[in-house]
Amino acid sequence: MGGASRASHRRGATGRSKKLLVWAAFLAPAMCVYGLFVLYPVVQSFSYSAFDWAGPGREPVPVGFGNYVEMFADPVFFKALGNTFFVLFASLAIQLPVGLMLALIITGPIRGRRAWRAMYFVPMLMSTVAIGILWSYIYNPDFGAVNAVLRAVGLESLAQGWLGQSSTALGAVMVAIIWQWAPFYMIIFAAALSGLPRDVYEAAALDGVTKWQQFTRITLPLLRPTVVTTAVLSLVGSIKAFDLIYVMTKGGPNNATELLATYMFKQGFTNYRFGYASAISIAMFVIALALTVLVLIRSWRATRGRVR
Repeated sequence: MGGASRASHRRGATGRSKKLLVWAAFLAPAMCVYGLFVLYPVVQSFSYSAFDWAGPGREPVPVGFGNYVEMFADPVFFKALGNTFFVLFASLAIQLPVGLMLALIITGPIRGRRAWRAMYFVPMLMSTVAIGILWSYIYNPDFGAVNAVLRAVGLESLAQGWLGQSSTALGAVMVAIIWQWAPFYMIIFAAALSGLPRDVYEAAALDGVTKWQQFTRITLPLLRPTVVTTAVLSLVGSIKAFDLIYVMTKGGPNNATELLATYMFKQGFTNYRFGYASAISIAMFVIALALTVLVLIRSWRATRGRVR
């Protein structure tokens, strides 16, 4: 019996080893690509940040932590950091709720759901450059749609150069960002809503629970994993935001819409300070990693508390 048991154990171990080899074989190509195009550039950024380097063909000069010392004394960096956090919090506070609201609309009992779904998803089908140009025209002070509507309703005094003023530029760009990305979160929330158990809502309706109570006490708790996922995606995307801002304002006026990503780009490809740009990219990486870990830990603790 003992010999048979040991033989069975060896066969089981051999079978598990073969499965691990098969998994490793399938994962190896993807991991190689990931390591080459994601992990290696991150490591290289750490390396470049320790040098004063003007790019290929120029000799890098070691500066140690000099780039980081300069970064923490750079007022434009802190301006870009503040603007990035504004975009981040606005995305979490406005973009995600708008995406959830649209998801509730297209999954609800309304006529023409497919048509509404297609209409709301249109921004995701457009390139970011096209969206940036479109909204630049919308905000144009002379013939833009925003000022035209204000003049048409007798509010001509409110018409202004929305992208040309430090006080309004970032808010105006944020509207375009929300318009572009809310449909993305709408699709994620719609998929999650379609998978919720219908019998729970039927039982709640029989007990006289109102629609609002169903939303707050059933829908939102069941959507918590999806909310956490979308929050992390929105958080990381906000910290890396670049293209739409660059097309519409290039970080101006007077650094009013400067973000970490646009400032990093300017330092690297306009001022040819690749070492300093790498230091900014490391700061972006650390901030994104720290906030993501914080969100996941808080979500895990909240879930653990409910289980107890």
